Amino acid sequence: MKKLLLPLLFTTTIFANDVNLEITNTTLAGNVNLNIPQNENFKIRGTYLYNDEEDKHDYYSIGFGAAGENALDNYNSKLTIFIDFVHTKENSALPIGIGVFNNNFGDFEYPLFAKAEVAYAPQVLSFEDANRFLKAKVEVGVKPIENAKTFIGWKTISFDDIYLSVVYAGIGFVF
Repeated sequence: MKKLLLPLLFTTTIFANDVNLEITNTTLAGNVNLNIPQNENFKIRGTYLYNDEEDKHDYYSIGFGAAGENALDNYNSKLTIFIDFVHTKENSALPIGIGVFNNNFGDFEYPLFAKAEVAYAPQVLSFEDANRFLKAKVEVGVKPIENAKTFIGWKTISFDDIYLSVVYAGIGFVF
């Protein structure tokens, strides 16, 4: 799986519309989003997370999502529904998730953004050693220039037990 997903993830960065890098003390994650041609509301998503902890394995995910028009009136928000295939050396799952993204809120000199996602897979959609899967993520950040962003966030990933729960800092580029 690693031999398939890594080249796919690196190749999609060439065509990606959104590339993010998340850094913690023990992990390094890369995320890419690629708009499906002719429709910016459908995206292909991919993540690779390198975990430096001894008892943890690297984490991969690939999937797609659809974003709706403004989910909340008078706010630049979108509601997203997505499905991802996630994998580590010992666990795999097919979670279905929902997210909210606010691209520009407040009256500040630099645009602020916020993002929240949650994904869940019950036992029937979890494979290998996993009986369930849960991922939650919250991010807030600023866009100091039009095509770049900096952010901080929190995420938790768990199969039957917590795989990862961290606060991270990151940078991203929007094309």
